[in-house]
Amino acid sequence: MPIVPASPEDRAEVTELLGRAPQADFEVARRSLGGRPVVLRNAPLLHDGTPMPTRYWLVDPDLVRRVGALEAAGGVRAAEAAVDGDALEAAHGRYAAERDADLPADHAGP
Repeated sequence: MPIVPASPEDRAEVTELLGRAPQADFEVARRSLGGRPVVLRNAPLLHDGTPMPTRYWLVDPDLVRRVGALEAAGGVRAAEAAVDGDALEAAHGRYAAERDADLPADHAGP
């Protein structure tokens, strides 16, 4: 599922949200009710060829703060403990397969 390049308006809004220009191609995977970007789906590589560490990136400032508070309170460990380990491993496999499918055919790096 190749990345559909973001519109110039989306790039400008994401630049404002991040405080810097994005370093990879992305598309807006989810929007707020008002149409603002909430979640980005990033290309697997930055413009300079470096692997992009985050496939899906939460960029809504309010949600970032709220998720950060959950993480700080041990939310990741609690969520991992609450789900089946095999299901979690399978989800990681699907995530990796999706990312890898978007790599250029001649990519030889990590």
